[in-house]
Amino acid sequence: MKALISPNDSTPQYISSWQQGETVNNVVTYTKVFSDIPNAQRVAQVEDATFEVADPLFWVDCNSSIVADQWYYDTSDSTIKEIEPLNASNPALAE
Repeated sequence: MKALISPNDSTPQYISSWQQGETVNNVVTYTKVFSDIPNAQRVAQVEDATFEVADPLFWVDCNSSIVADQWYYDTSDSTIKEIEPLNASNPALAE
């Protein structure tokens, strides 16, 4: 499998925390707070075979579990990493 990396797209982000908002009918609302992932570039597409792409897009090898926009390319070590495990838990679900 190959992952198409798009360096010019928005930097991938993760949910770093939750900000408490209004309380309506005794229910507290929370808003996600996003943070950029350092050294991250977007995985835009995953394919079995490559095709020609314009610069600055480029292909890297990946395994079949990679899903576009749920994983990112880490430029510091040239690996693909999942975004999901970095997310902070929603405090509303703990209540």
